Amino acid sequence: MKNHWSLTLRVGLIAALGSVAHAQAQNYEIMQVADNLYRAATSSHRTVFLVTDAGIILADPINTDFSTWLKSELDERFGVPVRYVLYSHHHWDHASGGAVFADTATYVAHEGMADALAAPLPSNAAFLDSNGNAQLDRGEATGGYAANFDRFDSNGDGSLTGSEINVDIHPPELLYSDRMVVTLGGQTVELVHPIPAHSDDTTVLHFPAQRVGFGVDYINVRRLPGALDPYSFDQYVNAVGTMFALDIDTVVPGHGNVGRREHLAEYMGFLRDLQAEVAAAIADGQSVQEAQRSVQLAEYSDWLLFDDRRENLVAAAYAILMRGL
Repeated sequence: MKNHWSLTLRVGLIAALGSVAHAQAQNYEIMQVADNLYRAATSSHRTVFLVTDAGIILADPINTDFSTWLKSELDERFGVPVRYVLYSHHHWDHASGGAVFADTATYVAHEGMADALAAPLPSNAAFLDSNGNAQLDRGEATGGYAANFDRFDSNGDGSLTGSEINVDIHPPELLYSDRMVVTLGGQTVELVHPIPAHSDDTTVLHFPAQRVGFGVDYINVRRLPGALDPYSFDQYVNAVGTMFALDIDTVVPGHGNVGRREHLAEYMGFLRDLQAEVAAAIADGQSVQEAQRSVQLAEYSDWLLFDDRRENLVAAAYAILMRGL
Protein backbone atom coordinates (compact mmCIF):
# COMPACT_ATOMS: atom_id res chain seq x y z
CA MET A 1 0.00 0.00 0.00
CA LYS A 2 2.82 2.37 0.87
CA ASN A 3 4.47 1.76 -2.49
CA HIS A 4 1.12 2.36 -4.23
CA TRP A 5 0.66 5.77 -2.59
CA SER A 6 4.29 6.67 -3.29
CA LEU A 7 3.83 5.84 -6.96
CA THR A 8 0.56 7.80 -7.09
CA LEU A 9 2.23 10.82 -5.50
CA ARG A 10 5.13 10.69 -7.96
CA VAL A 11 2.75 10.41 -10.93
CA GLY A 12 0.70 13.32 -9.60
CA LEU A 13 3.77 15.49 -9.15
CA ILE A 14 5.00 14.66 -12.64
CA ALA A 15 1.60 15.53 -14.12
CA ALA A 16 1.47 18.81 -12.20
CA LEU A 17 4.99 19.76 -13.22
CA GLY A 18 4.16 18.82 -16.80
CA SER A 19 1.14 21.15 -16.75
CA VAL A 20 3.23 24.02 -15.40
CA ALA A 21 5.94 23.39 -17.99
CA HIS A 22 3.33 23.30 -20.75
CA ALA A 23 1.85 26.63 -19.63
CA GLN A 24 5.29 28.17 -19.43
CA ALA A 25 6.17 26.81 -22.88
CA GLN A 26 3.02 28.43 -24.27
CA ASN A 27 3.73 31.70 -22.42
CA TYR A 28 0.28 31.78 -20.84
CA GLU A 29 -0.24 34.79 -18.60
CA ILE A 30 -2.84 36.93 -16.84
CA MET A 31 -2.56 40.68 -16.30
CA GLN A 32 -4.98 43.17 -14.78
CA VAL A 33 -6.26 45.85 -17.16
CA ALA A 34 -8.75 47.71 -14.95
CA ASP A 35 -10.88 47.14 -11.85
CA ASN A 36 -12.09 43.52 -11.97
CA LEU A 37 -11.03 43.22 -15.63
CA TYR A 38 -8.10 41.07 -16.76
CA ARG A 39 -6.37 40.15 -19.98
CA ALA A 40 -5.35 36.50 -20.41
CA ALA A 41 -2.88 35.66 -23.15
CA THR A 42 -1.01 32.98 -25.03
CA SER A 43 2.16 33.81 -26.92
CA SER A 44 0.02 35.01 -29.84
CA HIS A 45 -3.64 35.43 -28.79
CA ARG A 46 -5.42 37.50 -26.15
CA THR A 47 -8.77 37.41 -24.41
CA VAL A 48 -10.32 39.23 -21.45
CA PHE A 49 -12.47 38.32 -18.47
CA LEU A 50 -14.50 40.29 -15.94
CA VAL A 51 -14.69 39.02 -12.36
CA THR A 52 -17.84 39.56 -10.31
CA ASP A 53 -19.15 38.14 -7.04
CA ALA A 54 -21.63 36.04 -9.02
CA GLY A 55 -19.12 34.62 -11.50
CA ILE A 56 -16.89 35.47 -14.43
CA ILE A 57 -17.69 36.82 -17.89
CA LEU A 58 -15.09 35.51 -20.33
CA ALA A 59 -14.49 36.59 -23.90
CA ASP A 60 -12.87 34.19 -26.41
CA PRO A 61 -11.74 30.81 -25.02
CA ILE A 62 -8.96 30.64 -27.71
CA ASN A 63 -8.27 26.87 -27.53
CA THR A 64 -8.77 23.84 -25.32
CA ASP A 65 -5.28 23.73 -23.79
CA PHE A 66 -5.41 27.39 -22.88
CA SER A 67 -8.96 27.21 -21.53
CA THR A 68 -8.07 24.20 -19.39
CA TRP A 69 -5.17 26.15 -17.89
CA LEU A 70 -7.29 29.29 -17.52
CA LYS A 71 -10.12 27.49 -15.74
CA SER A 72 -7.67 26.16 -13.18
CA GLU A 73 -6.21 29.64 -12.68
CA LEU A 74 -9.64 31.23 -12.30
CA ASP A 75 -10.71 28.63 -9.76
CA GLU A 76 -7.55 29.16 -7.72
CA ARG A 77 -7.44 32.95 -7.90
CA PHE A 78 -11.10 33.94 -7.72
CA GLY A 79 -13.14 30.91 -6.66
CA VAL A 80 -16.14 31.70 -8.86
CA PRO A 81 -17.14 29.94 -12.11
CA VAL A 82 -17.32 31.25 -15.66
CA ARG A 83 -20.97 32.14 -16.22
CA TYR A 84 -20.75 33.59 -19.74
CA VAL A 85 -18.49 33.05 -22.76
CA LEU A 86 -18.80 35.93 -25.23
CA TYR A 87 -17.46 35.14 -28.68
CA SER A 88 -15.78 37.84 -30.79
CA HIS A 89 -16.41 35.82 -34.00
CA HIS A 90 -16.40 32.26 -35.30
CA HIS A 91 -12.78 31.76 -36.40
CA TRP A 92 -11.30 28.65 -34.79
CA ASP A 93 -8.14 30.25 -33.41
CA HIS A 94 -10.22 32.44 -31.08
CA ALA A 95 -13.44 30.46 -30.58
CA SER A 96 -12.15 26.96 -29.83
CA GLY A 97 -12.03 25.41 -26.38
CA GLY A 98 -15.22 26.81 -24.90
CA ALA A 99 -16.52 23.39 -23.89
CA VAL A 100 -14.11 23.52 -20.95
CA PHE A 101 -16.64 25.85 -19.26
CA ALA A 102 -19.80 24.01 -20.37
CA ASP A 103 -20.77 22.94 -16.85
CA THR A 104 -21.38 26.56 -15.76
CA ALA A 105 -21.38 28.89 -18.78
CA THR A 106 -23.85 30.29 -21.28
CA TYR A 107 -22.41 31.06 -24.73
CA VAL A 108 -23.26 34.33 -26.45
CA ALA A 109 -22.48 35.58 -29.96
CA HIS A 110 -23.75 37.66 -32.84
CA GLU A 111 -26.45 35.84 -34.78
CA GLY A 112 -24.12 35.54 -37.75
CA MET A 113 -21.93 33.10 -35.85
CA ALA A 114 -24.57 30.37 -36.00
CA ASP A 115 -24.76 30.74 -39.79
CA ALA A 116 -20.97 30.85 -40.07
CA LEU A 117 -20.55 27.61 -38.13
CA ALA A 118 -23.13 25.94 -40.38
CA ALA A 119 -21.38 27.08 -43.58
CA PRO A 120 -19.22 24.64 -45.59
CA LEU A 121 -16.08 26.54 -44.50
CA PRO A 122 -15.24 29.37 -42.06
CA SER A 123 -15.02 32.75 -43.76
CA ASN A 124 -11.23 32.91 -43.49
CA ALA A 125 -10.99 29.55 -45.26
CA ALA A 126 -13.76 30.01 -47.83
CA PHE A 127 -11.88 32.61 -49.86
CA LEU A 128 -8.89 30.22 -50.04
CA ASP A 129 -11.08 27.58 -51.75
CA SER A 130 -9.77 28.30 -55.25
CA ASN A 131 -11.28 25.20 -56.90
CA GLY A 132 -14.73 25.85 -55.43
CA ASN A 133 -15.30 22.37 -54.00
CA ALA A 134 -16.48 23.78 -50.63
CA GLN A 135 -13.49 22.18 -48.93
CA LEU A 136 -10.00 23.42 -48.15
CA ASP A 137 -7.51 21.20 -49.93
CA ARG A 138 -3.95 20.90 -48.67
CA GLY A 139 -2.56 22.89 -51.58
CA GLU A 140 -4.97 25.76 -50.87
CA ALA A 141 -4.19 26.06 -47.16
CA THR A 142 -2.05 28.94 -45.92
CA GLY A 143 -1.09 30.38 -42.53
CA GLY A 144 -2.69 28.69 -39.56
CA TYR A 145 -4.59 26.28 -41.79
CA ALA A 146 -1.38 25.01 -43.34
CA ALA A 147 0.34 24.75 -39.96
CA ASN A 148 -2.57 22.82 -38.42
CA PHE A 149 -3.75 20.92 -41.49
CA ASP A 150 -2.96 17.42 -40.24
CA ARG A 151 -4.55 18.12 -36.87
CA PHE A 152 -7.77 19.29 -38.53
CA ASP A 153 -7.86 16.52 -41.15
CA SER A 154 -9.46 13.95 -38.87
CA ASN A 155 -10.39 11.54 -41.67
CA GLY A 156 -7.05 11.90 -43.44
CA ASP A 157 -8.54 12.59 -46.86
CA GLY A 158 -6.32 15.60 -47.64
CA SER A 159 -9.19 18.12 -47.47
CA LEU A 160 -10.77 20.08 -44.62
CA THR A 161 -14.46 20.67 -44.07
CA GLY A 162 -16.04 23.25 -41.81
CA SER A 163 -17.08 20.56 -39.34
CA GLU A 164 -13.47 19.37 -39.05
CA ILE A 165 -12.15 22.90 -38.56
CA ASN A 166 -14.86 23.86 -36.06
CA VAL A 167 -14.85 20.63 -34.06
CA ASP A 168 -13.62 22.31 -30.84
CA ILE A 169 -16.03 25.27 -30.98
CA HIS A 170 -18.92 25.13 -28.53
CA PRO A 171 -21.92 26.61 -30.40
CA PRO A 172 -23.46 29.85 -29.13
CA GLU A 173 -26.73 29.57 -27.20
CA LEU A 174 -27.81 33.22 -26.99
CA LEU A 175 -27.69 35.30 -30.17
CA TYR A 176 -28.08 39.05 -30.71
CA SER A 177 -28.35 41.19 -33.85
CA ASP A 178 -27.13 44.73 -33.13
CA ARG A 179 -26.39 45.31 -29.44
CA MET A 180 -26.83 43.33 -26.25
CA VAL A 181 -26.01 43.88 -22.59
CA VAL A 182 -24.92 41.05 -20.29
CA THR A 183 -25.25 41.77 -16.56
CA LEU A 184 -23.75 39.65 -13.81
CA GLY A 185 -23.05 40.44 -10.15
CA GLY A 186 -23.87 44.12 -10.66
CA GLN A 187 -21.41 44.50 -13.57
CA THR A 188 -22.20 44.89 -17.26
CA VAL A 189 -20.66 44.14 -20.63
CA GLU A 190 -22.08 45.52 -23.85
CA LEU A 191 -21.82 43.47 -27.04
CA VAL A 192 -21.70 45.64 -30.17
CA HIS A 193 -21.83 44.44 -33.76
CA PRO A 194 -19.83 46.73 -36.07
CA ILE A 195 -20.04 46.83 -39.85
CA PRO A 196 -18.57 43.54 -41.14
CA ALA A 197 -14.77 43.55 -41.31
CA HIS A 198 -12.56 40.49 -41.04
CA SER A 199 -15.73 38.50 -40.32
CA ASP A 200 -19.45 39.14 -40.80
CA ASP A 201 -20.26 38.04 -37.23
CA THR A 202 -17.80 40.30 -35.41
CA THR A 203 -18.55 41.43 -31.86
CA VAL A 204 -16.85 44.25 -29.95
CA LEU A 205 -17.01 44.04 -26.17
CA HIS A 206 -17.47 47.28 -24.23
CA PHE A 207 -16.84 47.32 -20.48
CA PRO A 208 -18.39 50.68 -19.52
CA ALA A 209 -17.38 50.81 -15.84
CA GLN A 210 -13.80 49.97 -16.76
CA ARG A 211 -13.83 52.16 -19.91
CA VAL A 212 -12.27 49.34 -21.92
CA GLY A 213 -12.96 47.98 -25.40
CA PHE A 214 -11.99 44.50 -26.64
CA GLY A 215 -11.82 43.77 -30.37
CA VAL A 216 -10.25 40.93 -32.31
CA ASP A 217 -8.26 40.72 -35.55
CA TYR A 218 -9.48 43.93 -37.21
CA ILE A 219 -8.29 45.98 -34.20
CA ASN A 220 -4.53 46.54 -33.85
CA VAL A 221 -2.35 48.74 -31.65
CA ARG A 222 0.78 49.80 -33.56
CA ARG A 223 0.81 46.41 -35.28
CA LEU A 224 0.36 45.47 -38.93
CA PRO A 225 -2.66 43.24 -39.59
CA GLY A 226 -2.22 39.78 -41.02
CA ALA A 227 -4.74 40.17 -43.85
CA LEU A 228 -7.52 42.38 -45.21
CA ASP A 229 -9.40 40.21 -47.71
CA PRO A 230 -12.21 39.99 -48.54
CA TYR A 231 -13.36 43.32 -47.09
CA SER A 232 -12.89 46.87 -48.33
CA PHE A 233 -10.91 49.69 -46.73
CA ASP A 234 -14.12 51.55 -45.97
CA GLN A 235 -15.47 48.52 -44.12
CA TYR A 236 -12.32 48.18 -42.04
CA VAL A 237 -12.12 51.86 -41.16
CA ASN A 238 -15.82 52.05 -40.30
CA ALA A 239 -15.55 48.95 -38.11
CA VAL A 240 -12.58 50.39 -36.21
CA GLY A 241 -14.60 53.59 -35.91
CA THR A 242 -17.32 51.67 -34.07
CA MET A 243 -14.92 51.01 -31.21
CA PHE A 244 -13.46 54.50 -31.43
CA ALA A 245 -16.97 55.91 -30.87
CA LEU A 246 -17.35 54.04 -27.57
CA ASP A 247 -16.70 55.82 -24.28
CA ILE A 248 -13.40 54.06 -23.57
CA ASP A 249 -9.85 54.87 -22.53
CA THR A 250 -8.19 51.49 -23.07
CA VAL A 251 -8.12 49.12 -26.04
CA VAL A 252 -7.36 45.40 -25.71
CA PRO A 253 -6.85 43.73 -29.11
CA GLY A 254 -7.07 39.99 -29.73
CA HIS A 255 -3.37 40.10 -30.71
CA GLY A 256 -0.51 42.32 -29.69
CA ASN A 257 -0.29 45.03 -27.08
CA VAL A 258 -2.86 46.85 -24.95
CA GLY A 259 -3.28 50.44 -26.09
CA ARG A 260 -5.23 53.66 -25.69
CA ARG A 261 -8.24 54.98 -27.57
CA GLU A 262 -6.00 57.31 -29.60
CA HIS A 263 -4.27 54.25 -31.06
CA LEU A 264 -7.51 53.47 -32.88
CA ALA A 265 -7.34 56.80 -34.69
CA GLU A 266 -3.71 56.07 -35.51
CA TYR A 267 -4.67 52.69 -36.92
CA MET A 268 -7.44 54.15 -39.06
CA GLY A 269 -4.84 56.59 -40.39
CA PHE A 270 -2.56 53.70 -41.26
CA LEU A 271 -5.32 51.96 -43.22
CA ARG A 272 -6.03 55.12 -45.21
CA ASP A 273 -2.32 55.66 -45.87
CA LEU A 274 -1.99 52.09 -47.12
CA GLN A 275 -5.01 52.57 -49.34
CA ALA A 276 -3.72 55.86 -50.77
CA GLU A 277 -0.17 54.66 -51.43
CA VAL A 278 -1.26 51.44 -53.13
CA ALA A 279 -3.90 53.33 -55.15
CA ALA A 280 -1.17 55.70 -56.33
CA ALA A 281 0.98 52.73 -57.37
CA ILE A 282 -1.91 51.27 -59.36
CA ALA A 283 -2.60 54.63 -61.02
CA ASP A 284 1.08 54.74 -61.97
CA GLY A 285 0.66 51.43 -63.79
CA GLN A 286 2.74 49.40 -61.34
CA SER A 287 2.35 45.64 -61.08
CA VAL A 288 1.70 44.12 -57.68
CA GLN A 289 5.38 43.17 -57.42
CA GLU A 290 6.43 46.73 -58.25
CA ALA A 291 3.97 48.08 -55.68
CA GLN A 292 5.43 45.77 -53.04
CA ARG A 293 8.80 47.38 -53.67
CA SER A 294 7.64 50.99 -53.95
CA VAL A 295 5.06 51.17 -51.14
CA GLN A 296 7.38 51.32 -48.14
CA LEU A 297 5.04 52.72 -45.46
CA ALA A 298 8.17 54.05 -43.76
CA GLU A 299 6.18 56.03 -41.18
CA TYR A 300 5.06 52.72 -39.65
CA SER A 301 8.38 50.85 -39.79
CA ASP A 302 8.54 50.60 -35.98
CA TRP A 303 5.19 48.82 -35.72
CA LEU A 304 4.99 45.17 -34.71
CA LEU A 305 5.47 42.65 -37.55
CA PHE A 306 6.28 45.41 -40.06
CA ASP A 307 9.09 43.52 -41.80
CA ASP A 308 7.15 40.25 -41.76
CA ARG A 309 3.90 41.61 -43.15
CA ARG A 310 4.44 44.75 -45.23
CA GLU A 311 4.84 43.07 -48.61
CA ASN A 312 1.89 40.69 -48.17
CA LEU A 313 -0.26 43.54 -46.90
CA VAL A 314 0.57 45.66 -49.95
CA ALA A 315 -0.39 42.72 -52.17
CA ALA A 316 -3.70 42.31 -50.29
CA ALA A 317 -4.43 46.03 -50.61
CA TYR A 318 -3.60 45.84 -54.33
CA ALA A 319 -6.11 43.02 -54.82
CA ILE A 320 -8.84 44.85 -52.89
CA LEU A 321 -8.40 48.04 -54.90
CA MET A 322 -8.19 46.23 -58.24
CA ARG A 323 -11.57 44.63 -57.54
CA GLY A 324 -13.07 48.10 -57.37
CA LEU A 325 -11.76 49.16 -60.80
